[in-house]
Amino acid sequence: MKKLKFISTMLVALMAILTGCSKEKNPLDEEQFMKQAYLVGSNKSNNEGLSTIKLAYGKSADEEQLSYISVATGGSKNIDRNITATLADAGNASIIRYNFLYRFNGDIKYQMLASSLYRIPEKNVQIKSGDTYGTVPFYIKTAGLHCDSLYAVTVKIASLSDPGYISIRQVDTVLMVSFALTNDYSGNYQAQGKYYKLLNAGPLDTTSIALPRTLKAVNYQTIRFSHLSAGETVATANESGVKVRIADDNSLTITPWGSLVITAGGGTYKPATKVFELWYNYTVSGVTYQFKGKFTRSQA
Repeated sequence: MKKLKFISTMLVALMAILTGCSKEKNPLDEEQFMKQAYLVGSNKSNNEGLSTIKLAYGKSADEEQLSYISVATGGSKNIDRNITATLADAGNASIIRYNFLYRFNGDIKYQMLASSLYRIPEKNVQIKSGDTYGTVPFYIKTAGLHCDSLYAVTVKIASLSDPGYISIRQVDTVLMVSFALTNDYSGNYQAQGKYYKLLNAGPLDTTSIALPRTLKAVNYQTIRFSHLSAGETVATANESGVKVRIADDNSLTITPWGSLVITAGGGTYKPATKVFELWYNYTVSGVTYQFKGKFTRSQA
């Protein structure tokens, strides 16, 4: 009898323990961090909130290129209700700060893109319950932008629809968007060819070259590269830049970018193989030379 009573007592105690365990909450069922909203790419540890997007040059001044701006939510759990984040212009302060910290004497400085050249028609970003981010379209007119200038647009979150539930991240709050401008012909190429005196050339006057070249987009149908083995910088482009315009029939017009003296030139672009076959005459110290060769696009 005493043994039976002891067993009954132990069963009651075990049931109490099990019942208590079943009511205990799992900590992971609750939010573990402060729930915040932020602009994707605005982290200062990632290049001071600078995000660079690749955009093609427009064919006309009114043509717009499309990109997106995203608002994300942070925390250990997804949001359990719909949230609306309202965007606003963040002003010039972050651009000034970035130039001060990272762009030194002689460097090209970032400048605010003119408001007439971009638009964010929908400022309210919807993030639905259970999702982690929402996006809105961002339109930019690129046709008139200079290939060697640095442009930026700044954006911030101005308000949230339910600030008692989720807050705006108080650090890394401004997204600074810049642009890498491209066209159908820009990119990395392998150049092969030769150059020689155009007149009275002897057997030792021909030099072959094989080297990588970067073809930089200048506008919708024009690229620039550095002559022969000159460095590929903005400064050297002013001295040795070669400008190539690709016509609708894929014929080439070749002119100098800066002070390099080019007297004639031409060639053809082959879109199927992405190869430029070109030539141009140039003058150095009163002597005229010709470069003739081909530029083959490197595999991505």
